[in-house]
Amino acid sequence: MDRSVASLLDRIHEQYERWRTGPPLDGVELARFFNAVGRTAAVIGLSDIAAEAERLIHRLNGQTERQWTAEEALMEMVPLLRCFYEAGEAASATIPSSHRQGPKAAILLCGNDPLFFAYVRGALQTVPWRFTTIPSLEQAAASMFRLSPDCIIVSVKEGEWENPDLTVLLERAGQRPYLPVVIVRRDEGKEGRLKGYELGADDVITTPAADELFVRVRRLIEKKRKIDDLVLIDELTGVYNRKYLPRVYARLRSDLERYGAPSCLALLDLDHFKQVNDRFGHLAGDAVLQKLAAFLRQHTRGVDTVVRFGGEEFVVWLAKTSKSEARAVLERLQRQFAAEKIEADGALLSCTFSAGLVECDEPDRPLDYWLRLADKALYAAKRGGGNRIEEAAREKSGSSDEAPSQASTDRRRWAIAIVDDDELVRMMIADLVRKLVNEQGRKADIYEFGDGLSFLESPFYQSGRQSVVILDRVMPKMDGLEVLNRLRQERKPYKVMLLTSRQDERDIAHALNRGADEYVTKPFKWFELEARLRRLLKELDE
Repeated sequence: MDRSVASLLDRIHEQYERWRTGPPLDGVELARFFNAVGRTAAVIGLSDIAAEAERLIHRLNGQTERQWTAEEALMEMVPLLRCFYEAGEAASATIPSSHRQGPKAAILLCGNDPLFFAYVRGALQTVPWRFTTIPSLEQAAASMFRLSPDCIIVSVKEGEWENPDLTVLLERAGQRPYLPVVIVRRDEGKEGRLKGYELGADDVITTPAADELFVRVRRLIEKKRKIDDLVLIDELTGVYNRKYLPRVYARLRSDLERYGAPSCLALLDLDHFKQVNDRFGHLAGDAVLQKLAAFLRQHTRGVDTVVRFGGEEFVVWLAKTSKSEARAVLERLQRQFAAEKIEADGALLSCTFSAGLVECDEPDRPLDYWLRLADKALYAAKRGGGNRIEEAAREKSGSSDEAPSQASTDRRRWAIAIVDDDELVRMMIADLVRKLVNEQGRKADIYEFGDGLSFLESPFYQSGRQSVVILDRVMPKMDGLEVLNRLRQERKPYKVMLLTSRQDERDIAHALNRGADEYVTKPFKWFELEARLRRLLKELDE
Protein backbone atom coordinates (compact mmCIF):
# COMPACT_ATOMS: atom_id res chain seq x y z
CA MET A 1 0.00 0.00 0.00
CA ASP A 2 1.26 3.47 -0.91
CA ARG A 3 2.72 5.30 2.10
CA SER A 4 0.53 8.36 1.59
CA VAL A 5 -2.61 6.19 1.46
CA ALA A 6 -1.49 4.27 4.55
CA SER A 7 -0.76 7.54 6.39
CA LEU A 8 -4.20 8.94 5.62
CA LEU A 9 -5.82 5.69 6.72
CA ASP A 10 -3.95 5.94 10.01
CA ARG A 11 -5.39 9.41 10.56
CA ILE A 12 -8.91 8.11 9.91
CA HIS A 13 -8.26 5.27 12.34
CA GLU A 14 -7.12 7.73 15.04
CA GLN A 15 -10.25 9.81 14.54
CA TYR A 16 -12.44 6.72 14.72
CA GLU A 17 -10.82 5.75 18.04
CA ARG A 18 -11.56 9.23 19.43
CA TRP A 19 -15.18 8.88 18.35
CA ARG A 20 -15.40 5.39 19.80
CA THR A 21 -14.37 6.52 23.26
CA GLY A 22 -16.32 9.76 23.20
CA PRO A 23 -19.98 10.80 23.03
CA PRO A 24 -21.96 10.48 19.78
CA LEU A 25 -21.04 13.02 17.11
CA ASP A 26 -23.41 15.13 15.04
CA GLY A 27 -23.70 15.44 11.28
CA VAL A 28 -21.76 18.71 11.22
CA GLU A 29 -18.69 17.11 12.79
CA LEU A 30 -18.89 14.12 10.45
CA ALA A 31 -19.13 16.40 7.39
CA ARG A 32 -16.21 18.45 8.68
CA PHE A 33 -14.16 15.26 8.96
CA PHE A 34 -15.01 14.14 5.41
CA ASN A 35 -14.06 17.59 4.20
CA ALA A 36 -10.66 17.35 5.90
CA VAL A 37 -10.03 13.92 4.38
CA GLY A 38 -11.06 15.18 0.94
CA ARG A 39 -8.77 18.20 1.13
CA THR A 40 -5.78 16.12 2.14
CA ALA A 41 -6.50 13.53 -0.56
CA ALA A 42 -6.70 16.26 -3.20
CA VAL A 43 -3.36 17.72 -2.07
CA ILE A 44 -1.54 14.39 -2.40
CA GLY A 45 -3.17 13.58 -5.71
CA LEU A 46 -5.75 11.00 -4.57
CA SER A 47 -8.53 12.40 -6.70
CA ASP A 48 -10.86 9.38 -6.35
CA ILE A 49 -10.82 9.67 -2.58
CA ALA A 50 -11.34 13.43 -2.73
CA ALA A 51 -14.34 12.97 -5.02
CA GLU A 52 -15.88 10.29 -2.79
CA ALA A 53 -15.42 12.49 0.29
CA GLU A 54 -17.24 15.29 -1.51
CA ARG A 55 -20.09 12.94 -2.38
CA LEU A 56 -20.43 11.83 1.24
CA ILE A 57 -20.59 15.46 2.37
CA HIS A 58 -23.50 16.06 0.00
CA ARG A 59 -25.21 12.95 1.31
CA LEU A 60 -25.02 14.35 4.83
CA ASN A 61 -26.96 17.47 3.85
CA GLY A 62 -30.11 17.63 5.92
CA GLN A 63 -28.69 15.30 8.60
CA THR A 64 -26.80 17.91 10.62
CA GLU A 65 -28.90 17.28 13.75
CA ARG A 66 -28.57 13.50 13.63
CA GLN A 67 -26.40 11.89 16.31
CA TRP A 68 -23.96 9.29 15.01
CA THR A 69 -22.25 6.58 17.00
CA ALA A 70 -18.69 5.74 16.03
CA GLU A 71 -19.85 2.48 14.41
CA GLU A 72 -22.51 4.27 12.38
CA ALA A 73 -19.94 6.83 11.21
CA LEU A 74 -17.59 4.00 10.26
CA MET A 75 -20.22 2.25 8.16
CA GLU A 76 -21.12 5.57 6.53
CA MET A 77 -17.58 5.90 5.27
CA VAL A 78 -17.40 2.40 3.70
CA PRO A 79 -17.59 3.84 0.13
CA LEU A 80 -14.64 6.05 1.04
CA LEU A 81 -12.72 3.07 2.41
CA ARG A 82 -13.31 1.18 -0.84
CA CYS A 83 -11.41 3.95 -2.63
CA PHE A 84 -8.48 3.38 -0.28
CA TYR A 85 -8.34 -0.40 -0.46
CA GLU A 86 -9.18 -0.69 -4.15
CA ALA A 87 -6.80 2.05 -5.25
CA GLY A 88 -4.82 0.91 -8.26
CA GLU A 89 -7.22 -1.92 -9.08
CA ALA A 90 -8.05 -2.15 -12.77
CA ALA A 91 -11.73 -2.41 -12.01
CA SER A 92 -14.00 -2.21 -9.04
CA ALA A 93 -13.42 -5.04 -6.60
CA THR A 94 -17.02 -6.08 -6.83
CA ILE A 95 -17.61 -9.81 -6.53
CA PRO A 96 -19.07 -11.15 -9.78
CA SER A 97 -22.59 -12.44 -9.26
CA SER A 98 -21.52 -15.88 -10.51
CA HIS A 99 -19.09 -16.13 -7.59
CA ARG A 100 -21.42 -15.09 -4.79
CA GLN A 101 -22.92 -18.53 -4.38
CA GLY A 102 -20.02 -20.07 -2.51
CA PRO A 103 -20.52 -22.07 0.67
CA LYS A 104 -22.16 -20.42 3.64
CA ALA A 105 -19.51 -19.72 6.21
CA ALA A 106 -18.79 -18.02 9.51
CA ILE A 107 -15.77 -15.72 9.33
CA LEU A 108 -13.97 -14.41 12.41
CA LEU A 109 -12.23 -11.05 11.87
CA CYS A 110 -9.72 -10.21 14.57
CA GLY A 111 -7.08 -7.57 15.12
CA ASN A 112 -7.09 -3.84 15.60
CA ASP A 113 -7.97 -2.72 12.09
CA PRO A 114 -11.62 -1.61 12.19
CA LEU A 115 -11.32 0.29 8.91
CA PHE A 116 -10.26 -2.72 6.87
CA PHE A 117 -12.85 -4.94 8.54
CA ALA A 118 -15.60 -2.36 7.90
CA TYR A 119 -14.52 -2.27 4.26
CA VAL A 120 -14.56 -6.09 4.00
CA ARG A 121 -17.99 -6.37 5.59
CA GLY A 122 -19.37 -3.66 3.34
CA ALA A 123 -17.81 -4.98 0.13
CA LEU A 124 -18.78 -8.62 0.84
CA GLN A 125 -22.26 -8.03 2.20
CA THR A 126 -23.85 -9.94 -0.69
CA VAL A 127 -21.88 -13.16 -0.22
CA PRO A 128 -23.28 -15.89 2.08
CA TRP A 129 -20.83 -15.25 4.91
CA ARG A 130 -21.54 -14.23 8.49
CA PHE A 131 -18.87 -12.02 10.03
CA THR A 132 -17.93 -11.65 13.68
CA THR A 133 -15.35 -9.03 14.63
CA ILE A 134 -13.19 -9.28 17.75
CA PRO A 135 -10.44 -6.63 18.00
CA SER A 136 -8.53 -8.40 20.79
CA LEU A 137 -6.37 -11.33 19.68
CA GLU A 138 -6.47 -12.69 23.22
CA GLN A 139 -10.26 -12.54 23.23
CA ALA A 140 -10.43 -14.16 19.82
CA ALA A 141 -8.23 -17.05 20.96
CA ALA A 142 -10.39 -17.56 24.05
CA SER A 143 -13.65 -17.47 22.07
CA MET A 144 -12.55 -19.45 19.02
CA PHE A 145 -14.00 -22.80 20.01
CA ARG A 146 -17.27 -21.29 21.05
CA LEU A 147 -17.75 -19.28 17.85
CA SER A 148 -16.72 -22.24 15.68
CA PRO A 149 -15.71 -20.18 12.62
CA ASP A 150 -14.92 -21.63 9.21
CA CYS A 151 -12.01 -19.25 8.71
CA ILE A 152 -10.14 -16.63 10.74
CA ILE A 153 -8.84 -13.44 9.13
CA VAL A 154 -6.23 -11.71 11.29
CA SER A 155 -5.02 -8.20 10.67
CA VAL A 156 -1.37 -7.83 11.69
CA LYS A 157 0.37 -4.48 11.67
CA GLU A 158 4.06 -3.77 11.58
CA GLY A 159 5.65 -4.62 14.92
CA GLU A 160 2.90 -7.06 15.94
CA TRP A 161 4.63 -10.23 14.74
CA GLU A 162 6.12 -10.83 18.18
CA ASN A 163 2.78 -10.34 19.95
CA PRO A 164 2.36 -13.47 22.14
CA ASP A 165 -1.42 -13.27 21.70
CA LEU A 166 -0.92 -13.79 17.97
CA THR A 167 1.15 -16.90 18.66
CA VAL A 168 -1.50 -18.27 21.03
CA LEU A 169 -4.26 -17.59 18.51
CA LEU A 170 -2.48 -19.50 15.75
CA GLU A 171 -1.53 -22.34 18.07
CA ARG A 172 -5.14 -22.80 19.13
CA ALA A 173 -6.34 -22.68 15.55
CA GLY A 174 -3.87 -25.47 14.81
CA GLN A 175 -5.37 -27.63 17.56
CA ARG A 176 -8.70 -27.98 15.76
CA PRO A 177 -9.22 -30.59 13.01
CA TYR A 178 -8.59 -27.90 10.39
CA LEU A 179 -9.29 -24.21 10.77
CA PRO A 180 -7.72 -21.97 8.11
CA VAL A 181 -6.14 -18.69 9.19
CA VAL A 182 -5.44 -15.83 6.79
CA ILE A 183 -3.12 -13.04 7.89
CA VAL A 184 -3.62 -9.64 6.29
CA ARG A 185 -0.79 -7.14 6.65
CA ARG A 186 0.12 -3.78 5.25
CA ASP A 187 3.84 -4.26 4.75
CA GLU A 188 5.03 -6.08 1.67
CA GLY A 189 8.34 -7.38 3.00
CA LYS A 190 9.34 -10.99 2.59
CA GLU A 191 10.35 -11.25 6.25
CA GLY A 192 6.82 -10.62 7.51
CA ARG A 193 5.34 -13.07 5.03
CA LEU A 194 7.71 -15.82 6.11
CA LYS A 195 7.04 -15.07 9.76
CA GLY A 196 3.31 -15.48 9.20
CA TYR A 197 3.79 -18.87 7.57
CA GLU A 198 6.18 -19.94 10.34
CA LEU A 199 3.53 -19.14 12.94
CA GLY A 200 1.06 -21.39 11.13
CA ALA A 201 -1.00 -19.15 8.86
CA ASP A 202 -2.47 -20.76 5.75
CA ASP A 203 -2.16 -17.57 3.74
CA VAL A 204 -0.41 -14.23 4.24
CA ILE A 205 -1.73 -11.40 2.09
CA THR A 206 -0.71 -7.78 1.75
CA THR A 207 -3.94 -5.80 2.34
CA PRO A 208 -6.01 -7.17 -0.55
CA ALA A 209 -9.07 -5.80 -2.28
CA ALA A 210 -12.28 -7.56 -1.31
CA ASP A 211 -12.58 -9.64 -4.47
CA GLU A 212 -9.12 -11.17 -4.03
CA LEU A 213 -9.73 -11.78 -0.34
CA PHE A 214 -13.05 -13.45 -1.14
CA VAL A 215 -11.54 -15.85 -3.66
CA ARG A 216 -8.60 -16.80 -1.44
CA VAL A 217 -10.75 -17.33 1.66
CA ARG A 218 -13.41 -19.23 -0.27
CA ARG A 219 -10.74 -21.60 -1.55
CA LEU A 220 -9.63 -22.32 2.01
CA ILE A 221 -13.20 -22.85 3.22
CA GLU A 222 -13.83 -25.35 0.43
CA LYS A 223 -10.63 -27.14 1.38
CA LYS A 224 -11.77 -27.24 5.00
CA ARG A 225 -15.12 -28.75 3.98
CA LYS A 226 -13.37 -31.51 2.04
CA ILE A 227 -11.09 -32.32 4.94
CA ASP A 228 -14.02 -32.32 7.36
CA ASP A 229 -15.87 -34.70 5.06
CA LEU A 230 -12.90 -37.05 4.94
CA VAL A 231 -12.38 -37.03 8.68
CA LEU A 232 -15.91 -36.71 10.04
CA ILE A 233 -18.23 -38.40 7.53
CA ASP A 234 -19.00 -42.12 7.68
CA GLU A 235 -18.10 -43.55 4.30
CA LEU A 236 -20.88 -46.14 4.13
CA THR A 237 -23.88 -44.11 5.27
CA GLY A 238 -22.90 -40.50 4.52
CA VAL A 239 -23.79 -39.23 8.01
CA TYR A 240 -21.29 -37.99 10.58
CA ASN A 241 -19.13 -40.52 12.38
CA ARG A 242 -18.59 -40.56 16.15
CA LYS A 243 -15.59 -38.22 15.91
CA TYR A 244 -18.11 -35.46 15.28
CA LEU A 245 -19.95 -35.99 18.58
CA PRO A 246 -17.68 -33.78 20.78
CA ARG A 247 -18.23 -30.91 18.38
CA VAL A 248 -22.02 -31.37 18.50
CA TYR A 249 -21.98 -31.57 22.25
CA ALA A 250 -19.91 -28.38 22.57
CA ARG A 251 -22.52 -26.50 20.53
CA LEU A 252 -25.51 -27.88 22.39
CA ARG A 253 -23.87 -27.40 25.78
CA SER A 254 -23.32 -23.77 24.81
CA ASP A 255 -27.06 -23.48 24.03
CA LEU A 256 -27.80 -24.94 27.44
CA GLU A 257 -25.48 -22.51 29.22
CA ARG A 258 -26.63 -19.49 27.24
CA TYR A 259 -30.36 -20.07 26.90
CA GLY A 260 -31.15 -22.77 29.43
CA ALA A 261 -32.31 -24.91 26.49
CA PRO A 262 -31.77 -28.67 26.99
CA SER A 263 -31.19 -31.10 24.14
CA CYS A 264 -31.96 -34.79 23.87
CA LEU A 265 -29.60 -37.57 22.87
CA ALA A 266 -31.13 -40.74 21.44
CA LEU A 267 -29.01 -43.83 20.89
CA LEU A 268 -30.65 -46.05 18.23
CA ASP A 269 -29.92 -49.69 17.44
CA LEU A 270 -31.42 -51.75 14.63
CA ASP A 271 -33.36 -54.71 15.96
CA HIS A 272 -32.21 -58.19 14.93
CA PHE A 273 -29.57 -56.77 12.60
CA LYS A 274 -27.36 -59.84 13.00
CA GLN A 275 -30.13 -61.97 11.52
CA VAL A 276 -30.28 -59.68 8.47
CA ASN A 277 -26.55 -60.18 7.91
CA ASP A 278 -26.72 -63.92 8.52
CA ARG A 279 -29.75 -64.51 6.31
CA PHE A 280 -29.25 -62.05 3.45
CA GLY A 281 -25.52 -61.29 3.60
CA HIS A 282 -23.48 -58.24 4.56
CA LEU A 283 -24.38 -56.30 1.41
CA ALA A 284 -28.00 -56.46 2.48
CA GLY A 285 -26.94 -55.33 5.95
CA ASP A 286 -25.15 -52.37 4.41
CA ALA A 287 -28.28 -51.46 2.47
CA VAL A 288 -30.29 -51.45 5.69
CA LEU A 289 -27.75 -49.19 7.39
CA GLN A 290 -27.78 -46.80 4.42
CA LYS A 291 -31.57 -46.76 4.43
CA LEU A 292 -31.81 -45.93 8.12
CA ALA A 293 -29.19 -43.17 7.83
CA ALA A 294 -30.96 -41.58 4.86
CA PHE A 295 -34.31 -41.91 6.60
CA LEU A 296 -33.05 -40.20 9.77
CA ARG A 297 -31.48 -37.35 7.81
CA GLN A 298 -34.67 -36.83 5.83
CA HIS A 299 -37.04 -36.89 8.80
CA THR A 300 -35.13 -34.81 11.36
CA ARG A 301 -34.72 -31.05 11.46
CA GLY A 302 -31.78 -29.10 10.13
CA VAL A 303 -30.66 -28.27 13.68
CA ASP A 304 -30.62 -31.96 14.67
CA THR A 305 -27.60 -34.18 14.10
CA VAL A 306 -27.40 -37.79 12.93
CA VAL A 307 -24.24 -39.73 13.72
CA ARG A 308 -23.31 -43.33 13.00
CA PHE A 309 -22.02 -44.33 16.39
CA GLY A 310 -20.66 -47.69 15.27
CA GLY A 311 -21.98 -50.93 13.74
CA GLU A 312 -25.75 -50.69 13.59
CA GLU A 313 -25.97 -47.95 16.22
CA PHE A 314 -26.82 -44.34 15.45
CA VAL A 315 -27.05 -41.20 17.58
CA VAL A 316 -29.79 -38.68 16.89
CA TRP A 317 -29.14 -35.50 18.84
CA LEU A 318 -32.20 -33.26 18.97
CA ALA A 319 -31.33 -29.62 19.66
CA LYS A 320 -33.41 -27.44 22.01
CA THR A 321 -35.82 -30.29 22.64
CA SER A 322 -37.39 -31.51 25.87
CA LYS A 323 -37.63 -35.19 26.75
CA SER A 324 -41.38 -35.37 26.05
CA GLU A 325 -40.91 -33.71 22.66
CA ALA A 326 -38.04 -36.05 21.82
CA ARG A 327 -40.08 -39.11 22.72
CA ALA A 328 -42.86 -37.95 20.42
CA VAL A 329 -40.34 -37.49 17.59
CA LEU A 330 -38.76 -40.91 18.16
CA GLU A 331 -42.14 -42.65 18.25
CA ARG A 332 -43.01 -41.04 14.92
CA LEU A 333 -39.67 -42.11 13.44
CA GLN A 334 -40.16 -45.64 14.71
CA ARG A 335 -43.58 -45.98 13.10
CA GLN A 336 -42.50 -44.50 9.79
CA PHE A 337 -39.30 -46.53 9.53
CA ALA A 338 -41.09 -49.78 10.35
CA ALA A 339 -43.34 -49.11 7.34
CA GLU A 340 -40.39 -48.56 4.99
CA LYS A 341 -39.47 -51.29 2.50
CA ILE A 342 -35.78 -51.89 1.97
CA GLU A 343 -34.65 -53.60 -1.19
CA ALA A 344 -31.64 -55.79 -0.57
CA ASP A 345 -30.27 -58.54 -2.79
CA GLY A 346 -33.62 -59.07 -4.53
CA ALA A 347 -35.62 -59.16 -1.31
CA LEU A 348 -37.83 -56.56 0.37
CA LEU A 349 -37.05 -56.15 4.06
CA SER A 350 -38.69 -54.29 6.90
CA CYS A 351 -36.73 -53.35 10.00
CA THR A 352 -37.33 -51.67 13.32
CA PHE A 353 -35.08 -49.99 15.84
CA SER A 354 -34.92 -49.50 19.56
CA ALA A 355 -33.79 -46.31 21.28
CA GLY A 356 -32.41 -45.12 24.60
CA LEU A 357 -33.25 -41.51 25.33
CA VAL A 358 -31.72 -39.01 27.72
CA GLU A 359 -32.33 -35.30 28.22
CA CYS A 360 -29.04 -33.39 28.48
CA ASP A 361 -29.81 -30.64 30.97
CA GLU A 362 -26.58 -30.25 32.96
CA PRO A 363 -23.80 -28.41 31.11
CA ASP A 364 -21.10 -29.56 33.53
CA ARG A 365 -21.55 -33.22 32.57
CA PRO A 366 -19.07 -34.76 30.09
CA LEU A 367 -20.22 -36.32 26.85
CA ASP A 368 -19.47 -39.83 28.10
CA TYR A 369 -21.94 -39.37 30.94
CA TRP A 370 -24.86 -38.84 28.54
CA LEU A 371 -23.75 -41.63 26.23
CA ARG A 372 -23.55 -44.01 29.18
CA LEU A 373 -27.08 -43.12 30.31
CA ALA A 374 -28.48 -43.47 26.78
CA ASP A 375 -26.71 -46.81 26.36
CA LYS A 376 -28.26 -48.17 29.58
CA ALA A 377 -31.69 -47.05 28.41
CA LEU A 378 -31.09 -48.69 25.03
CA TYR A 379 -30.10 -51.92 26.75
CA ALA A 380 -33.37 -51.82 28.70
CA ALA A 381 -35.30 -51.30 25.45
CA LYS A 382 -33.56 -54.34 23.94
CA ARG A 383 -34.24 -56.46 26.98
CA GLY A 384 -37.89 -55.47 26.72
CA GLY A 385 -38.12 -57.13 23.31
CA GLY A 386 -36.95 -54.35 20.94
CA ASN A 387 -38.88 -51.83 18.87
CA ARG A 388 -39.16 -49.80 22.07
CA ILE A 389 -38.02 -46.46 23.46
CA GLU A 390 -36.75 -46.26 27.00
CA GLU A 391 -35.85 -43.11 28.88
CA ALA A 392 -32.65 -43.02 30.93
CA ALA A 393 -32.71 -43.11 34.70
CA ARG A 394 -30.17 -40.81 36.36
CA GLU A 395 -27.22 -42.46 38.06
CA LYS A 396 -27.22 -42.41 41.84
CA SER A 397 -23.47 -42.17 42.23
CA GLY A 398 -21.82 -38.75 42.21
CA SER A 399 -24.22 -36.02 41.24
CA SER A 400 -27.56 -37.75 40.85
CA ASP A 401 -31.07 -36.73 39.92
CA GLU A 402 -30.83 -34.15 42.61
CA ALA A 403 -27.91 -32.39 40.91
CA PRO A 404 -29.93 -29.64 39.21
CA SER A 405 -31.63 -28.64 42.41
CA GLN A 406 -28.35 -28.84 44.26
CA ALA A 407 -26.78 -26.51 41.72
CA SER A 408 -29.64 -24.08 41.86
CA THR A 409 -29.55 -23.91 45.61
CA ASP A 410 -25.78 -23.72 45.94
CA ARG A 411 -25.32 -20.36 47.55
CA ARG A 412 -21.77 -20.08 46.30
CA ARG A 413 -22.87 -20.44 42.70
CA TRP A 414 -23.83 -17.20 41.00
CA ALA A 415 -26.44 -16.91 38.29
CA ILE A 416 -26.15 -14.23 35.62
CA ALA A 417 -28.48 -13.60 32.67
CA ILE A 418 -27.26 -11.44 29.77
CA VAL A 419 -30.12 -10.16 27.60
CA ASP A 420 -28.84 -8.32 24.53
CA ASP A 421 -29.58 -8.68 20.81
CA ASP A 422 -25.89 -8.21 19.95
CA GLU A 423 -24.20 -11.63 20.09
CA LEU A 424 -20.75 -10.13 20.38
CA VAL A 425 -21.76 -7.93 23.34
CA ARG A 426 -23.21 -10.98 25.05
CA MET A 427 -20.03 -12.91 24.47
CA MET A 428 -17.77 -10.13 25.73
CA ILE A 429 -19.81 -9.63 28.89
CA ALA A 430 -19.98 -13.38 29.50
CA ASP A 431 -16.19 -13.53 29.28
CA LEU A 432 -15.95 -10.65 31.76
CA VAL A 433 -18.24 -12.53 34.14
CA ARG A 434 -16.08 -15.65 33.85
CA LYS A 435 -13.03 -13.59 34.66
CA LEU A 436 -14.65 -12.27 37.86
CA VAL A 437 -15.84 -15.75 38.75
CA ASN A 438 -12.37 -17.24 38.35
CA GLU A 439 -10.76 -14.43 40.32
CA GLN A 440 -12.94 -15.19 43.30
CA GLY A 441 -12.80 -18.96 43.05
CA ARG A 442 -16.51 -19.19 42.48
CA LYS A 443 -18.77 -20.97 40.02
CA ALA A 444 -21.50 -19.42 37.98
CA ASP A 445 -24.34 -20.29 35.62
CA ILE A 446 -24.36 -17.82 32.74
CA TYR A 447 -27.42 -17.60 30.51
CA GLU A 448 -27.64 -15.55 27.31
CA PHE A 449 -30.76 -14.33 25.55
CA GLY A 450 -31.12 -12.43 22.28
CA ASP A 451 -34.28 -10.56 23.26
CA GLY A 452 -36.47 -9.78 26.26
CA LEU A 453 -39.29 -12.09 25.27
CA SER A 454 -37.16 -15.23 25.09
CA PHE A 455 -35.74 -14.31 28.50
CA LEU A 456 -39.19 -13.98 30.07
CA GLU A 457 -40.30 -17.29 28.55
CA SER A 458 -37.18 -19.19 29.64
CA PRO A 459 -36.99 -21.83 32.39
CA PHE A 460 -34.37 -19.59 34.01
CA TYR A 461 -36.87 -16.77 34.48
CA GLN A 462 -39.55 -19.14 35.70
CA SER A 463 -37.20 -20.50 38.35
CA GLY A 464 -37.07 -17.11 40.08
CA ARG A 465 -33.51 -17.80 41.17
CA GLN A 466 -31.67 -14.88 42.77
CA SER A 467 -29.49 -13.50 39.99
CA VAL A 468 -27.87 -10.60 38.24
CA VAL A 469 -29.68 -9.65 35.02
CA ILE A 470 -27.85 -7.51 32.46
CA LEU A 471 -30.39 -5.90 30.12
CA ASP A 472 -29.88 -4.03 26.89
CA ARG A 473 -32.03 -0.90 26.81
CA VAL A 474 -33.07 -1.27 23.14
CA MET A 475 -33.93 -4.70 21.73
CA PRO A 476 -36.38 -6.15 19.20
CA LYS A 477 -39.71 -7.65 20.37
CA MET A 478 -39.45 -6.24 23.90
CA ASP A 479 -37.02 -3.58 25.06
CA GLY A 480 -35.07 -3.51 28.29
CA LEU A 481 -37.40 -1.10 30.12
CA GLU A 482 -40.42 -3.29 29.40
CA VAL A 483 -38.56 -6.30 30.77
CA LEU A 484 -37.48 -4.28 33.81
CA ASN A 485 -41.08 -3.26 34.48
CA ARG A 486 -42.14 -6.90 34.36
CA LEU A 487 -39.39 -7.95 36.77
CA ARG A 488 -40.31 -5.31 39.30
CA GLN A 489 -44.06 -5.91 39.00
CA GLU A 490 -43.52 -9.59 39.71
CA ARG A 491 -41.00 -8.81 42.47
CA LYS A 492 -38.33 -11.06 41.02
CA PRO A 493 -35.18 -11.19 43.20
CA TYR A 494 -32.90 -9.84 40.48
CA LYS A 495 -30.14 -7.27 40.57
CA VAL A 496 -30.57 -5.46 37.26
CA MET A 497 -27.95 -3.65 35.21
CA LEU A 498 -29.30 -1.69 32.22
CA LEU A 499 -27.08 -1.08 29.16
CA THR A 500 -27.76 1.78 26.79
CA SER A 501 -26.28 3.99 24.09
CA ARG A 502 -28.29 6.95 25.37
CA GLN A 503 -26.35 9.52 27.37
CA ASP A 504 -29.34 11.61 28.44
CA GLU A 505 -29.41 12.09 32.23
CA ARG A 506 -33.22 12.07 32.24
CA ASP A 507 -33.20 8.67 30.56
CA ILE A 508 -30.80 7.35 33.18
CA ALA A 509 -32.92 8.81 36.02
CA HIS A 510 -36.04 7.25 34.47
CA ALA A 511 -34.46 3.80 34.40
CA LEU A 512 -33.23 4.08 37.98
CA ASN A 513 -36.70 5.15 39.11
CA ARG A 514 -38.12 2.06 37.38
CA GLY A 515 -35.90 -0.12 39.53
CA ALA A 516 -32.57 -0.59 37.74
CA ASP A 517 -29.74 -1.21 40.20
CA GLU A 518 -27.01 -0.07 37.79
CA TYR A 519 -26.89 1.83 34.52
CA VAL A 520 -23.97 1.59 32.07
CA THR A 521 -23.69 3.54 28.82
CA LYS A 522 -22.22 2.35 25.52
CA PRO A 523 -19.55 2.32 24.25
CA PHE A 524 -18.47 0.54 27.39
CA LYS A 525 -15.68 1.68 29.59
CA TRP A 526 -14.71 -1.84 30.58
CA PHE A 527 -13.16 -0.97 33.94
CA GLU A 528 -16.39 0.83 34.87
CA LEU A 529 -18.51 -2.09 33.68
CA GLU A 530 -16.33 -4.53 35.61
CA ALA A 531 -16.56 -2.45 38.82
CA ARG A 532 -20.34 -2.14 38.62
CA LEU A 533 -20.78 -5.81 37.82
CA ARG A 534 -18.48 -6.75 40.67
CA ARG A 535 -20.65 -4.71 43.05
CA LEU A 536 -23.87 -6.41 41.94
CA LEU A 537 -22.33 -9.87 42.32
CA LYS A 538 -21.19 -8.96 45.80
CA GLU A 539 -24.72 -7.90 46.68
CA LEU A 540 -25.98 -11.34 45.67
CA ASP A 541 -24.03 -12.76 48.61
CA GLU A 542 -25.47 -10.36 51.13
